[in-house]
Amino acid sequence: MTERMVLVPRTSKSAKNRFLFHGGRLNRLPSSFFGALSAAFRLPLLREALPGILKEPWVPAHQTAGSDESVHAFVSRRFGTALAENMVSAMMHGIYAGDSRELSAKSIIPSLVDLEAAHGSVLRAMLPKKLNSRHETVENERAAREKTKLAQVSQRLDPSLVETMRNTSIYSFPTGLGEIVSSLTNRLIASENVEIRMSSTCQRITPTNAGYNLTISGENTELSANRLVAALPDSQLARLLPGLPNLGYNPSATLSVVDIVLAPADGSSMRYKLPIEGFGFLVPRSAANNPDEILGVVLDSDAVPNQGTIDAEGNPSFIKLTVMIGGPYWRGKKAGELPDKRECEQRAVRALEQMLGIPSSILHTHLRLLRGNVLRDTIPQYLVGHPFRMRELYNTLLNDARWRDRLTLLGISYAGVGINDCVSTAMDASDAIIEQELGYRSGKLSSEATGLPLALS
Repeated sequence: MTERMVLVPRTSKSAKNRFLFHGGRLNRLPSSFFGALSAAFRLPLLREALPGILKEPWVPAHQTAGSDESVHAFVSRRFGTALAENMVSAMMHGIYAGDSRELSAKSIIPSLVDLEAAHGSVLRAMLPKKLNSRHETVENERAAREKTKLAQVSQRLDPSLVETMRNTSIYSFPTGLGEIVSSLTNRLIASENVEIRMSSTCQRITPTNAGYNLTISGENTELSANRLVAALPDSQLARLLPGLPNLGYNPSATLSVVDIVLAPADGSSMRYKLPIEGFGFLVPRSAANNPDEILGVVLDSDAVPNQGTIDAEGNPSFIKLTVMIGGPYWRGKKAGELPDKRECEQRAVRALEQMLGIPSSILHTHLRLLRGNVLRDTIPQYLVGHPFRMRELYNTLLNDARWRDRLTLLGISYAGVGINDCVSTAMDASDAIIEQELGYRSGKLSSEATGLPLALS
């Protein structure tokens, strides 16, 4: 698939230009250290945060070992509430469609938590060793593990691709990341020893002495397996395997994703230019005027520019945007209390006019696609204490004979919600399973085969 990859370099505007809607306007965030210095005096939102950032090296470190706190609490404690309320809350909107006041710091920003634990300060950890004598450098287990993992992945791939990816900000495919799933499916279907049952609901999983029996809807016989790899959301798996602890503890975000395409009616190239160029913008919790509960907008045509056609003058054939709505604003609401698809589409169009600044005349004459969906229970929310709950689940898989070396948990519920997280965890688990099936047995293999080591932080 590498020849079909659409790669966006780190030097592109979509990589450098990220915006925050604050103070009733879009603010371009700095993409470099020196850019941050000048922006600190130019942008009100960074000016507000600067005093807290400068005080960070003298803030006492968290003294309670083995504890967790929310992302908001960690950032507020170390850098001040201005940074937490504005930039950090917006980041959590964009990545998790979540509330930074509820998400686990040890799970979401583990590297920053590690830096505080090792050096007493996040900023002090970034200083040269001669200026950081107050705290000795502690070998970071997570950093060492990631370095080893990167070396292993590099060995599997073409060296030229590895080098190219070092300078890549975003990757995709001509028809989107769904090509990864389609390609894997086609390859598995072509294998003689693989059977894929589409649209088959698992109604019950029963542990046995030899493995598991699975009851599939619409079938008269049970499936028997000596090993099970479960990639269902943990809330669904909790119903099938009630004997496992902490499954279904975390809620999942409900949000609306609205796709919008602008293009001239006559099929000519798009002459209108968006007010900004970049990846898109996010809306923080502190935004004063956000009645439509907008989380952010992705400028897809800028983010992955090679997916559309370009004319001789460099004009695209269309402009594509994605508007995200809801998330933490809809937490705890019942289905009947949520806006319907039509209402979400109207909110998205208002956001493009009022926040992004697209003239209503352009939205009226160039709107070619307006497609909204309300997606229930999508992105899992790793609530405070998540790594400790995962530790209990991990110990159960290792020590209980019903699960040890027989059950692997994968997917977005445990060790990261991104596609890279899921692929990395799956690679580790599959390697361990292969070695176990070949007759090797070790504690490390049993650990990796659970699918959970990266969730433990």
